Amino acid sequence: MKKVQFIIISTILSFGLIVSAALISNAVDKTNKLDNRITVKGVAQKRIKADKALIRIIISGKNENLDNLRQDIDDKEKIVIQKLKSLKINENSYDIENLKIQPNYDKEAEKTSQSGEETQVSATNISNYDGQEIISIVTGDIDKVKEFYENLLELKLQSDNIEITKPEYVVTNIDKYKKDLLVDATKDAENRAIEMLKVNGNEINGLKSMTQGQFEVLKDNEDILNKDEEIQNQIYKRMRLVVTATYFIRY
Repeated sequence: MKKVQFIIISTILSFGLIVSAALISNAVDKTNKLDNRITVKGVAQKRIKADKALIRIIISGKNENLDNLRQDIDDKEKIVIQKLKSLKINENSYDIENLKIQPNYDKEAEKTSQSGEETQVSATNISNYDGQEIISIVTGDIDKVKEFYENLLELKLQSDNIEITKPEYVVTNIDKYKKDLLVDATKDAENRAIEMLKVNGNEINGLKSMTQGQFEVLKDNEDILNKDEEIQNQIYKRMRLVVTATYFIRY
């Protein structure tokens, strides 16, 4: 009788262990599945038109006499200002930097002999002066910048010492676009995760973490006429932002 009871008790304990093991295994399996996650990258890009443009007019000169140099550059400045007025460019749209003057030196060396020994004697003199003045035009009238530039090039016909730089186009409210791109990149990451999980019939179960990756301002290749220009000389810029997102998986 005792032997039968022992067998029954052993059987019950064994069954209990099997059930317990199954429950624990199932719980672990569920925990592993809940811990499973998927990491994807989201990308957003947008073509943005610049809202400001910069053109520099560089007036230069060289003269042995400092006063004559100042007068020469002053005369050229008046020619430039007259041109700006004819183009109806407002005084508030340009800035005249202070005249910068750089002296150039001549160095003459003479060798003299004293008691059979050679010594080096140097005499330093100013031979002439270089002068440079820059007038910077900043405008938000982007559509007229090319016309301004082409008209300003006529100044070079009046003087060899006047240079006009190509317009540089700038996006000033770049932070606003970064925020918009961040939203779009986040949506892109979520859509990618959803599509990838659909393959196995799973879903996303909440966001675990997200980090912003690379943000770039790239050349615009859509404008065929200006695609070979340097990025600073292009009216349109292409902005690109990447995020990395990790989502929990619902099985």
